[in-house]
Amino acid sequence: MIVLVGCWAPSPSRPPVVTVQAVPREGYVPLPVTLDASASYDPDGGGITLRWAFGDGSVDSGRVVQHTFRAPGEYEVVATAEDGDGQMATATVTIHVREVPEGYTLRRYTWQRDGEAREWELLVPYDLYQMYKGRLRVPMVDNYQYGDYVADPLDDPTMEDYAAALWNRAGGDDAEFILEALAFVQGAIEYRADPPGTEHPLYPLETLADAAGDCEDTAILFVSLMQAREIPCKLAFVDTAGDGVPDHVLAFVAVSEALLRRLPCGAASTLFRWDGRTYAIAETVSDQGTYGLGCDPWGIDEVDIAEMWSFPTP
Repeated sequence: MIVLVGCWAPSPSRPPVVTVQAVPREGYVPLPVTLDASASYDPDGGGITLRWAFGDGSVDSGRVVQHTFRAPGEYEVVATAEDGDGQMATATVTIHVREVPEGYTLRRYTWQRDGEAREWELLVPYDLYQMYKGRLRVPMVDNYQYGDYVADPLDDPTMEDYAAALWNRAGGDDAEFILEALAFVQGAIEYRADPPGTEHPLYPLETLADAAGDCEDTAILFVSLMQAREIPCKLAFVDTAGDGVPDHVLAFVAVSEALLRRLPCGAASTLFRWDGRTYAIAETVSDQGTYGLGCDPWGIDEVDIAEMWSFPTP
């Protein structure tokens, strides 16, 4: 009698392998989270089904799901994979959801930099925002004092906190911070023109809270972020018609030799030499397209600059 053993015996079914990613893993309520288990698989080559339990009583199914957590707390999200043989495996990820502190308004921004998606949450002090919102704007006739909106000291601690957070997100590097801040202002702030015949500049906190503004508003915001990190920069209004009325408002930022070599427009970049430093143009609005640092859609010459304010202030 011959007994057949070894490789002819059927192999036991193995459980699935479950891999979970969550973006973001923490934030303020209400917190939308994307959960991705698309890298999960059956090691035996079969198909799997995926079910989700979000820890708040809600469930869903699918390889990639989205869920919004609407109450503060710590949630254990469990992904369960099951193969065709009934074998199951799970993976868990913890989501931390925080309450928005009293006196603050939450703002969420999304933008892209070099094709990569970015997200950022900011807490805006509501009373400070309302104070700026209620300030009267002096009619601007031969009095285009855009620099005053950067130099105002009341929001300095708040802007320093915001700039530090963005600087850390950029890896704690000045060059990366400059590029990240420009991409943020261009991509996260919607272009919104002033009503016809009016000029109503916004303080940087207003632009952040409204997530909208025109050329002077976005340039003021960008320069304010640079000043908060003590990176030399300039705010300028451009008068190509020579009539004393701003055609455009934009920024210039000092660039290192290393960053100079990285400018996307290369030799075509608009650069100026002031106070012993090289400054690259920073076009902060993107209603006509997105412009990298140094790229100049207008062909600005130094004679076109009617007035300029330098930062950081002493």
